[in-house]
Amino acid sequence: MQRKLTVSQLNKYISGVFDDETVLHDVTVCGEVYECKRYGARTFITLREGDCTLSCVSFGALDNISEGMSVDALGTVTFYAGTGKVSFVTERMEPVGKGKLMLELLKLREKLKFEGLFENRPRLPDRINKVALITSEHGAVLHDVVSVVRAKNPYLDLCVCDVRVQGTESAGLIAEAVKNVNTMSDIDAIIIARGGGSAYDLQAYNTETVARAVAYSRIPVVSAVGHETDYTLCDLCASARAGTPSIAADMVCEPVTEKLARLRGLAEKLTVGLSALYFGRERAVIRAATAVVGLSELTVSRRMSGIGFIASKMSDRISGICEKRENELSKLAAMLDRASPFKILSRGYAKICKDGREIVSVRGLSVGDEISVRMADGKINAKVIDNA
Repeated sequence: MQRKLTVSQLNKYISGVFDDETVLHDVTVCGEVYECKRYGARTFITLREGDCTLSCVSFGALDNISEGMSVDALGTVTFYAGTGKVSFVTERMEPVGKGKLMLELLKLREKLKFEGLFENRPRLPDRINKVALITSEHGAVLHDVVSVVRAKNPYLDLCVCDVRVQGTESAGLIAEAVKNVNTMSDIDAIIIARGGGSAYDLQAYNTETVARAVAYSRIPVVSAVGHETDYTLCDLCASARAGTPSIAADMVCEPVTEKLARLRGLAEKLTVGLSALYFGRERAVIRAATAVVGLSELTVSRRMSGIGFIASKMSDRISGICEKRENELSKLAAMLDRASPFKILSRGYAKICKDGREIVSVRGLSVGDEISVRMADGKINAKVIDNA
């Protein structure tokens, strides 16, 4: 029959197994100090060897231990029933030299330093209008940076490049983001940011891939990785280092009051310059205009006499033409009057029409036809009674 246990029952049993297992007591463990944090009288240490880690705790001060050391730790493996976690409670920890990871990091650091990657980095410009932020869009870093920017300079344009900030792929993604930003023509500065974490969490920023991408960036880079006490190769290759992402945001923000004051000063200088230019041009224009008016008056006076003579000649010629045309019109009017039908009717003649057609011969009429007779002073209707 399958046994059924509660969580507390199982944890107590496991704890008893650990307590009874003598091989887990007073054992010396060799490893490299990957992380070391002190809280009061307690010291919490993470030992690493290859891909394996071990959480250790010391209830006494270990002032001679620091990250990167290779150590021999004497202690006991303990299982805490309340939390279900295993920890190595160390009684004594002795340094035996530098750890492998630390030696590799120091070797890489010297290599990059020899190549000059820590020197001659581009400085942050005095005026920054657009910043690229390379971080995870899911972390608290983005909120911290945006809060500082909104408070200090809401006019700053912030371009967020979302990347993984830890893990095996993070170094390549961060380096690629730096290279992509460098293809943009409107970016004034780059912030590479990540919140605090263990040495393992910050490992991507100690890689040669990220270090070279930052060092080769033509755009100034502000490195804000981890806490103020954390230093990485990314920090050394950057143009500037910020203790926290919020400090980095503050570094690239020109206060709005300073920006407005600078713009106001430029506007005043522009106003003074334009005024001086305007009044100088105005005086020059007045002098030129006066000279033009004087010359024009003289020229017009000379031209007017010539224009008057020409106008007189043209008037005489037009008068002659008009008189000739008036005589010709009078002759035509007289001819038209003589040919007018009303003129003929006034001499006793009449105009005969039948059905709207003019009758010019008696052959066009028959006895009984109704006709209209147009005379000089009116019209009458008649009927043909005889056609002799």
